[in-house]
Amino acid sequence: MVDFKKWQFWRMLDTDGSLAWVAVSRPDAHARIDRVKFWTLLPGQERLIANWFVSADHQLPEGERQWEHDSIDAWDFCDAAAAVPEPSKDDVARITRPEQVLTFDQIDSIPLVKVTGKRDLDKILRARASR
Repeated sequence: MVDFKKWQFWRMLDTDGSLAWVAVSRPDAHARIDRVKFWTLLPGQERLIANWFVSADHQLPEGERQWEHDSIDAWDFCDAAAAVPEPSKDDVARITRPEQVLTFDQIDSIPLVKVTGKRDLDKILRARASR
């Protein structure tokens, strides 16, 4: 069984309101770095990867952020995960070259199933396939 209380769910919206990223964070994590880290979804890999530039963006004052950070519930996260676009190759390459907030060894990933559970993962995959 998945412990949804462990995660805080997010969607990052571009200035035009379009969905750019879906992410999870762990604000109650033991390690400080895990309290500020955001893992964003790579839908094709069914994984969430620590994303240093989304993590850094979240620490900025709201008016200076690149994205609107919208805290959502687990249900909305599943819907957003079904709709979020694949990140560009440039964004994926950028994630793996941390410039601030995270070091290379802190770029970890989490299987999506560990966050959603098998039933919701299957729901997300079905919805993505039918798009």
